[in-house]
Amino acid sequence: MRIISIETLKEERRKKTIEEKIPYVINGEMKTVTKKMVNGEMEVLEFSKPIGEMLTTPAGLDSVVQKTVIDLELGREAVPLLYGPIYRRIEDPNFTEYVDIAPFTYAQVVFLEHMELEEVKFGSRKVGPKDTVPIITYAAGLQWTEDMIEYDKTWQISEANRALGEAYNALLNHIHLYPILSYNYPAKNKTAADTTGATLLEKLRNTIKAGLIHASQDKNTDTGAPRRPTVLLAHSSRRWDIEECLQRMQIGGTVYPAISQIDTLIFYDGWSTVVGEKTYEYPGVDPNKAYLIEPQKYFRELVKHDLRIDASGADLTRLIENAIVGRARRGVVASPANSVEELTLPS
Repeated sequence: MRIISIETLKEERRKKTIEEKIPYVINGEMKTVTKKMVNGEMEVLEFSKPIGEMLTTPAGLDSVVQKTVIDLELGREAVPLLYGPIYRRIEDPNFTEYVDIAPFTYAQVVFLEHMELEEVKFGSRKVGPKDTVPIITYAAGLQWTEDMIEYDKTWQISEANRALGEAYNALLNHIHLYPILSYNYPAKNKTAADTTGATLLEKLRNTIKAGLIHASQDKNTDTGAPRRPTVLLAHSSRRWDIEECLQRMQIGGTVYPAISQIDTLIFYDGWSTVVGEKTYEYPGVDPNKAYLIEPQKYFRELVKHDLRIDASGADLTRLIENAIVGRARRGVVASPANSVEELTLPS
């Protein structure tokens, strides 16, 4: 069973050595800088001269932007993406602003006995009700003020860059997981807490089992297939109880096998930050709820382009020496009604 949380993903990264090209744009030209991680430690770039001096030349500005991109990636490493096992990623630079999508396109194929000289049966494709999904532009920016340059506040710039990376990954977790958390589930997608056990672990185990059974009895109207959840999404405060109740247990002299259908646990507590005087908060899973999810089949991550970083130039009227703008264009397709069972957890 794979356990996915901020902590476990960071631990996985600490065991890896990674080298990848990260794109950025400067003066309209697309470039890349190499991101290197050795055993989870990222190589960072340092300025060779005061930042004010570097901004006066094209090569110096390029170095500043490269450092910004690497610092931003360091921030992204601090907030790992949790939704990957749930979504199927579709990346296409030709996506229009509004994507007409049959949210769920099924390849209908069946193998039949082939009799000599008979025609082979070819698969067909069924398209569900048409829907339109917007590709949304998400953007954020940072400014290097004249005071930062005059007093060489390089550390402030680095901290701001990292914060931009953290905010972007937090946004991605939110826009992909919130459709699951915010959906108003009908009775066919809900399982109440089971309170018949003598201990909390028994009650929790019975609730999860009941949810899996209830989900399997719900037949999809398009395919006729039952829901088969393999992912459980919950709040991290319930992690230890959930892990234990899914394992092989002995209750009153009777040995119960592990609940093997669930192969992935995801724990999401949300995220918040303060910008200026305003607090921005992305809600996590309610500690009293959990979600059994059939992944990928009804979830699509649509990416026109991922995060791009561009140096936007100075603004003397506001004493801005330069600015960095990051933006991404993405859409999300999710159908909780066809793929999610909401559980109320016993306490």
